[in-house]
Amino acid sequence: MTESKSEYSLEGQLVELSRMAEGLSARMLAATAPERSIAENIRMMGKRLRALQEQAREAEAEKRNLSAMVEIGQVINSSLELHTVLNEVVDTIVRLTGAERCFLMLRDERGTLQILAARNWEQVSLESSESEISDTIVQKVVDSGKAILTTNALTDPRFGGQSSIIAYNLRSILCVPLKLKDTLTGVIYADNRIREGIFTERERDLLSAFANQAAIALENARLFESVSRTLDEVTELKNLMEDVFASIDNAVITAGTDGTITLCNKASETILGSPRDSILGASLPALLATLSPDMPGYFFFGEGTGCALHRYGGSSHPGDARLG
Repeated sequence: MTESKSEYSLEGQLVELSRMAEGLSARMLAATAPERSIAENIRMMGKRLRALQEQAREAEAEKRNLSAMVEIGQVINSSLELHTVLNEVVDTIVRLTGAERCFLMLRDERGTLQILAARNWEQVSLESSESEISDTIVQKVVDSGKAILTTNALTDPRFGGQSSIIAYNLRSILCVPLKLKDTLTGVIYADNRIREGIFTERERDLLSAFANQAAIALENARLFESVSRTLDEVTELKNLMEDVFASIDNAVITAGTDGTITLCNKASETILGSPRDSILGASLPALLATLSPDMPGYFFFGEGTGCALHRYGGSSHPGDARLG
């Protein structure tokens, strides 16, 4: 029969040694005096082994937490899509702490906290009707900038009388701030409405450390989303402008304050008999001079000004050009 994997762990070996010491001690205590003395030493050894067992358990838990932190950093920084990062953060918290539910709230432009992600232990998004939380605890975390842990909110003298805690039957609650460069950007709220004492200082410290990573990842994702949205708007505006330009039958040329041509439409290429690439970046005064030596005198290029040349029907007469 194959031995279980746990038997090869440090904790498993210590457990086995402790059992052996206790059994040997019990047998020797019933023997002669010298053997009873040895048995007492073995019994003390068993106690030490049990203490080492507890230390090994804590070390294993710490190792799991550190491994989880590394994994978390890789996961939440692997995407810049805000919705994905939000759900990854919340699901990871539920898995690490054993929470029943977890909510991630971020401040909007007005500074108001908004729930952007709410998930349960099944990694399912919660409906708004399932989002009953303790506003009192959230506000205390916002005001103090410090994490709050309660093993049973119903009996905790700090919060036991709050209506939301009583109404929603809230028990284990852990709430930590999200900070970016010492500025509070939101909070993470985890709870368990069924079991009390599910969170300890270990989970509080772990979640506080995780919140620092999460705040950076969320800010990166939010900035990326903002830049992407702005880029889409600029692209849409550019396409619209190009469509408008293309629909104009008259030649339209725009130039900057130094007289360098920045835009031209299709009609300009046809009338001037030059491709767009050779027109863009050229000097507008020089271009006008090719149409009529006197035409550049009709335009002034100064600081803070620009011009648009509208030329109709292929005519090069200065009266057919307008400054826009």
